[in-house]
Formats: sequence, structure tokens, C-alpha cells
Amino acid sequence: MRVAFDIGGTFTDVILADDSGRLVTKKILSEHERLGDEIARIIDTEGSDDGVSSFVHATTVCSNALIEKTLPRVAFVTTKGFAHVLEFMSHRGPAEQDLNWERIAPLVPNELCFEVDERTLADGTIAVPLQSDVDALAEAIRQTDVEAVAVCLLNSFVNSDHERRLSAELQQRLPDLPICISSGVDPEMKEYERASTTVINTVLIPLVSEYLDRLQSRLNTYSTTLRIMQSNGGTMSSTVARKRPMTMIESGPAAGALAAAEISSRLGIEHVLSFDMGGTTAKACFIESGRPLEKPQMEIGASVGAAQLRGQGHTLRTPSLDIVEVGAGGGSIAWIDDSGALRVGPASAGASPGPACYRKGGSQPTVTDANVVLGYINADAIADGNLLIDRDAAVLAVSTHIAEPLGLDLMEAAHGIVAIANSTMMRALRAVSTERGRDIRAATLLAFGGSGPLHAASLCDSVDISRIIVPPMPGVLSAFGLLLAGERLDYVRSIERALRSVDDSVIQTAYDELLEAAKTDLRLAGSSIDNARVDVSVDLRYSFEPGELTFSYDIHAAPLDHDALIEHFMAARATEYGFAGDGEVHFARMRMRVTTGSDRAILAARSRRERSESSAESSRPAYFRSLGTVPTRVLTRAAISGTVEGPLIIEEPTTTVVVPPAWAVTRDDMDNLMIERQG
Repeated sequence: MRVAFDIGGTFTDVILADDSGRLVTKKILSEHERLGDEIARIIDTEGSDDGVSSFVHATTVCSNALIEKTLPRVAFVTTKGFAHVLEFMSHRGPAEQDLNWERIAPLVPNELCFEVDERTLADGTIAVPLQSDVDALAEAIRQTDVEAVAVCLLNSFVNSDHERRLSAELQQRLPDLPICISSGVDPEMKEYERASTTVINTVLIPLVSEYLDRLQSRLNTYSTTLRIMQSNGGTMSSTVARKRPMTMIESGPAAGALAAAEISSRLGIEHVLSFDMGGTTAKACFIESGRPLEKPQMEIGASVGAAQLRGQGHTLRTPSLDIVEVGAGGGSIAWIDDSGALRVGPASAGASPGPACYRKGGSQPTVTDANVVLGYINADAIADGNLLIDRDAAVLAVSTHIAEPLGLDLMEAAHGIVAIANSTMMRALRAVSTERGRDIRAATLLAFGGSGPLHAASLCDSVDISRIIVPPMPGVLSAFGLLLAGERLDYVRSIERALRSVDDSVIQTAYDELLEAAKTDLRLAGSSIDNARVDVSVDLRYSFEPGELTFSYDIHAAPLDHDALIEHFMAARATEYGFAGDGEVHFARMRMRVTTGSDRAILAARSRRERSESSAESSRPAYFRSLGTVPTRVLTRAAISGTVEGPLIIEEPTTTVVVPPAWAVTRDDMDNLMIERQG
């Protein structure tokens, strides 16, 4: 039996799957101190006699720590004259009209930044040998009471000799501190980006090690194999996660996007918008021909506006799925600002105390409370009956904090809360589609998460999308994505030169070096390159521009065709920016992605379980802006036969689907709900 668990801001989704196709799904509140015990309880209660073969896990521990700035103190060591590189960032700022912008504080304060006297030139030659007093440096670091050390020396991506020597000598003198070097984390040019990536990885190492120690101490009695989801849509061992925690920042959202991509591939839909709304955040990702779009770097701690305007967050340069996340979820708190305007989020009630309707001490109105007031969410219980709902508490919270101060009717206030949350999520949908050069109107929205299907239709009305897919068991789809994911390793090699000066020997040498590194890592993990898929991509740019574009490259198509590569680059640039431009094309780097197989049959097992639901039908009052409060049919998925027109509510064990007026729903052969706008 394999166990997958995905921690969200409010709920943790758990799936138990065995070889017979039997599935058990559970939603539990995300109370971190009890997480291991709760999973153990589910295994003891629902597990099979064969035991647990492995765990696979997605967590928000890294992203939450970076957003909330609850990070350990680390030291930063760099070349003399570059101590302020983290504060200078990359000199990029926001749009001039953003009057509320404030420069984000560096993750390492100036007093914890140290310099060493050395200098490596851009071509790798040593201009100034490493000659600093390492004993004095180690003692100065020891006095700061830090928990880890990040080392990033100038041009170490070309020649890492000084970095490795300095790291080894510091480790001898500071044996209890983890030391992370930039050439081992991000061997690419651009000093700020490399320094920022190294520091982010370093600050997360103590945090993740403590977290995994606590988790594995409880789960190791069942299985010692724990795999962690990465931001790139692949998994890694817990051993690798302790060394490279930066790769797991978007692990939960990536699992959901991976499952959405598999569903869109099975359905043969070319353009799909993955929309995952949970208790704390909403996530969007654009999927083309069954593959999520990817990006070579992201910004941490930035708003959704930074999807296009960089310089508002800490740069993290690691491959990841192109996911935009906003602070709008079921637990997002509604409030009134000083100007008297209604606002929603980004603060969340989380799992504790949670929304007012959860009966766990929460009193502030949330998006979930608004949906209960509107009649969309069952007023008795949700999460397969495991969480009781108090509608009176939701009414009191919305009325007291929103409706009465604003002089609104109760239903108008609740509808306003939902509408404002939708406007925030709409920005995320546009950020990964329209702002990436894709026509959002041609896409199909695939909605999942505990709250996604509740808001999907009203969101689609706002952005002019006419079709929605709600897969079976949408509330735990991210956990299914964990079971779908295979192992993934990413490698990069810088090749900074004009494209036409690059020949086959340069390409082949870089490829051979990366492939050898992949073989070594797979061998240590007990696998082989023979069982893996190897994909190569290249980063190209115009010589006068700082930003590159990444696209796939056929390494076996020799000899190197410069004209074809330039044509591919210009086509990709036209898609991204709307015009191809002109100039000398520069070859920046080669990337390699190595992936192992995944268990795609898990989706079929999920569908079989879903079809065993009852086909009960009931009714309750629900509010729709065009109709007011009207009696509304409440069905299960199994009761959907033929075309059923809205207004309609479909109750699931893990979520609720709202089909408003002017929309209709059918159920296909794979048990997906297909919701389409009429007319």
C-alpha cells in the first residue's frame, strides 16, 4: 500500500492506495503537531494487512516560512566587495505607477554578511587567490549564533575551486552547521540570482530537517521510504529534500497541476487552465497538450503582480511548473479597510481557529462562511461528514462584521465577499494565460480543490471561459497527483557565448557531463538511467537582453542547425511577447530533465470508487444574483444523467460543485463533470 498526503492551509488530504485498486481518501484538519499521529491513525484504521511500501508527501512548510518570514538565522559569505548583493537585488523595480511598493527586506541582514579576499574572473582564471583568515571567519560566524552558512563567490559557476575549498575549511571548524555553496545549488551566471537561490536553499535546510525528523519519527514504523514532491512536478527522496529544500516550495500546487495535466491529456483537450482553490490560497497553471507550462525561476514573497513585473520578491532559480498563487481561499478572512471598502484576504483563518462555521473558535467571516450563508455549502456537515457546520455562526459573522457596518442585506454582503475573492483569483488565471501570450477564452477550466468547483462558474463568467471540467474526487486531486508523479532530476550547464560560435562538440560535451551526473544520482537512489526519460532544453536570448527563453532541443539531431535553432527561438519569442524582434542570438545554457515512470492507472481506480456513490436528491434555498434566493436542486455526481441545467448544487465527499443559472452539466464516460455555459 502507498500513502500520499498533501498538507494545505486548512485541510490535509490523505490517500491510501493498494495494488488491487482499492482507494481510501480522507480529509483532516492541518494541525501540524498532530499530523503524523493522524496519518498513523488512518493507516491503522483503513490500511491493508500488507503494510505500507512508501509515503509520498507535499507540504507548505517551506512556502509558509518564507511568506511569514519565520526563518532561521543564516550567515552569507561572498567575495570582497559583494556583501550587499542580496540588498541590491537585480536593480529591477515595480511599475512606476505602483505607489504602494516597498522594497522587500533581504533574507540575510547586513550584519550576517561576510566577505573573503579572493577573485575568480569570468573565464575561470584566478585573479586573486583565496587568502582570507578562515579561523577568524569561522569564529565571527560562530559568534552570530546562526544555524547554517551560505557561500556564494564571484564567478564560481565557471570555476568552483575557491568555493569548495572555503566550504571544506569552514566545515572543519563549524562541524554542526550545514554549509551550502552556490556552485552546488545553482551553477549559473548572474550574481544576485545565484546568491538569492543559495540563501533560500540555506535558510530552509534547518527548517526542513527538523520537520522531516519529526514526521519520519512517527511514520518510519510503517515505512522508511518517504518521497517529497518538488515544484517541478517530480518527486525526490527525503535525503535529497534535506539538501535541496528549495525545490519543494510549490510541492502541493505542482501535484495538483500534474494531475490536471494527466486528465487533460486523457481527454485530448489542448488548452486547459488548472484552477486549484483550497482553504488558504488559489493556484492557477496553464496546460498545453497535456503538459503544464514551466519556468526556470520564480519569485518568493511577491504578489500576483510579480508574475510579469519582477523585482518584488526573492529570486529562486530552480525549474518549476508555471504556477501563480494568490491569497484567496475558503479560509480567507473578509474585512473592511479604513476607507470603508470590503476586502478579502490575504489573511486566513487556517485550520485553527478556522471559519466561524467550523465551530472551532473562529469568529471572523471567511469565504467559506459566505458560501454557507448563500446556501452553496451543506449547512450540516462537509468533508464526507467529518466536519460539522454551524450556519448560524456563519450568519452571525457575516452580519456582524460585514453586512451591518456596510448597511447591506445579508445575502448581498455574502455575495460581495465571494465576488471580491473571485476578482483576486481572476488575476491569477490571467497571469498564467493572457500575460503568457495565451488566449484565455480558448481554454477549458479544470477546477478542483476543496473550494475550486464552488467558484469555477462565476470565475469563468468573468474571464469569458465557456467550459469547465470537475474531475472525480476534486477535493483530493492534488494527493492523486502525488501518486501520479515519478522521480525527477534537473541539471544545468552554462554555455555563455554567441549561438553561431557553438558547435557540436560544445553541445555534446555539456550533454555528456550532465548525463554522467544523472547516472550517478540515479545509481545512488537505486535506479538506472535505462529506466528513465531524458529531455534536453536550451536557454537562448538576444545578446542585448538579460532574459532568456527556454524550449526543448533534440540532442540527437546532429549536426547542429543554427538557422533552425534561431527560427525556434524567434517563434517562441513571438508567442511570449507578441513579436519576434531581431538581433544576434546568444546561447546561455543547456538543461537536462531526467524522469522516471509514474502510476497513471491510479486515475482509473479513482473513477471506479466514485461510481459507487448514491444518487440521492434533495433541495435547499440558495442565492444567485440573477434570481435571488430560490429552491435549488442538490444532487450527487452519480445522479447526473444526460444534460442537467442549473441552478444546481452537486455535493461530493470532498467538495461542492455549483452550477449557476445559464450553465448546464453532463457526466462523461470517465466520470468527469462537464459544465458548459448555455448559448
